[in-house]
Amino acid sequence: MKKKIWALGLVWLLLLLGAAALADGGDWHESRNYGSVQLANYAGWCDGYQSVDGFGGITAADSFTLTVISKSASIWSEPSTGSKKLGSVSYGESLTGVSSDGGNNVAMDRNFYEVEYNGRQGWVGATYIVRNTLEIVLMESNVPAYIAPDARSKKVGSLSKMTRYRVIGFYDDYYIVSFRGAACAYIPKDAAHYDTKFIGLYRQAAAHSGSVEYGTKLRTGPDDSYPEIKTMNAGASVECLDEIDGWYMIRYSGKGADGEVFAFIDSDAVSVNW
Repeated sequence: MKKKIWALGLVWLLLLLGAAALADGGDWHESRNYGSVQLANYAGWCDGYQSVDGFGGITAADSFTLTVISKSASIWSEPSTGSKKLGSVSYGESLTGVSSDGGNNVAMDRNFYEVEYNGRQGWVGATYIVRNTLEIVLMESNVPAYIAPDARSKKVGSLSKMTRYRVIGFYDDYYIVSFRGAACAYIPKDAAHYDTKFIGLYRQAAAHSGSVEYGTKLRTGPDDSYPEIKTMNAGASVECLDEIDGWYMIRYSGKGADGEVFAFIDSDAVSVNW
């Protein structure tokens, strides 16, 4: 009985201490390439609701690119749902906006954007699209997605590591994300993740070839506390983009990854010619 009580006490102590809590995106890390970096720092703080564009705007390379975030979006002949329907576009598709002034401003009327569609001009509801390219990639699993910016609200999903979400806006300590192509959900900002601002640092980065010296784990982040992705065997080749907190960062697009993501391997286990 004493052994059982001691074991329960140990478990409780570990819970109190926290099992090496994962760093959130706003924490600072040491990078070989860039010095001190944050994995996600686009909106570390905001009060109440902010749209991504209203917060300062990470926009597409082409400022006229509009991306559909609903299951589908109708295209109308006029800025009204009472006008003729020209067609519809599906989740993830892109539309090209029409300039209102010959500059970078897309024409807007009554909460509709003017767009090019099948060789002609039409209108799409602003609530069905986003003009930004800000995304986050989760570095841990079991991240709750809520129907409102409150942990007491209904949970609509439990999100997995290496999944990617388009950010629509922010509400206090939550990201508002496009969720399953049909709705939005709220994800806590303190979930371990990185964003497209961090990804952009490495878009043109040179990779350095390396070789794994002994079997070790590939993880979602630069620490043993991050989830394991797979085992890397001795002799495996890697292409390293950077060293962060003593871990080499590589690109990974294997099992479980939502497109191409970053993965990390202990630098002690890899020989690299920098």
